[in-house]
Amino acid sequence: MPAPNNIQLMGFAAEFAVDVVKMWRRSFQRAMGLEEHNRYGELRGQLDYFLTLKKHYVRIAIQPESSKVVGFMVLEDAFDVSQLYIDTDEQGKGYGSFLLNDARQRCDGRLELHTFQRNSRAQAFYLRQGFVEIARGYADLASNPWTTNVNDLADIQYRWDASQLEES
Repeated sequence: MPAPNNIQLMGFAAEFAVDVVKMWRRSFQRAMGLEEHNRYGELRGQLDYFLTLKKHYVRIAIQPESSKVVGFMVLEDAFDVSQLYIDTDEQGKGYGSFLLNDARQRCDGRLELHTFQRNSRAQAFYLRQGFVEIARGYADLASNPWTTNVNDLADIQYRWDASQLEES
């Protein structure tokens, strides 16, 4: 799929914070089959999370004509994609690929990420993007206030390695 031409990538900006968090929550809740809501305490915690990040780690995808936040990615330590979410109304339009391509240009030739086993759409997306499964395990229960059931936290670790592409 070609890169969308109606997208602007930028670092985290406070003016987009609430829109980013609401989009993130909606996308996550839908992917995980959770009730969609925006409870203040949870919104506040996720806004605070963004404030702890170094701005160069966060990439926000925006449609310039409307200033709509269509996605975001957090790339930590030059190889760890710790968050990548696309607005539920904008999925399948190339925004996720565009963000991952940005990460590939910024990394050292290797990317890693995790996704929940419940999120089959994300799994299919990452496999199409050339990622391979390297491990299965469980996310940290303490940092996931949306569940108290450890089985909900089963996740898959993926890796993309540029050197593997050159060899094939």
